[in-house]
Amino acid sequence: MFRGFILLAILILLFYLLRESMDESERLSRFGPIYNNTPLVLLIYIGSEILFGIIPPEVFMLWSLETGHIGPYFLSIGMLATISYAAGYFNFSLGSLLKEKLNLEKVKNKYVQKYLLLLQKFGAYLVIVASISPLPFSAIALMAGAGGMSRMKYTLYSLLRILRYFAYAYVLWLVEG
Repeated sequence: MFRGFILLAILILLFYLLRESMDESERLSRFGPIYNNTPLVLLIYIGSEILFGIIPPEVFMLWSLETGHIGPYFLSIGMLATISYAAGYFNFSLGSLLKEKLNLEKVKNKYVQKYLLLLQKFGAYLVIVASISPLPFSAIALMAGAGGMSRMKYTLYSLLRILRYFAYAYVLWLVEG
């Protein structure tokens, strides 16, 4: 978890360093084709959220704050949070499907059994922590599904993801303002 915070801090620092080291015209000439292409940025975001949060969502929050391409800031944060929640739910469902298809309970590997027991015991806490921290939320959702967490519990606990988005977005908005 600590590594996630460090990675997040480094990416935000890089974002600000790029912004301060280049004037707007230079930034637009280098990154404009991507930066101003809203469908492409959203596609990258969706892919990142489904593929275990390769790019921290705060990068997209900063993009949204900076450009306003997808509407007023907090409305766009709601949209980004909904996409993240849906990606997590997709991965949870995929994990549940894998559990059924691979019949993980019957796997004889002692490591698989050990981690399945841990997921069943602590999976809810892991989902809560992943929802509010830089841990890879979609990866945890996949593991929760594979570990057999109930869909209702997952759905309820992962709603904290939306709260996290608005809390982080508010802090970024204060820093920018």
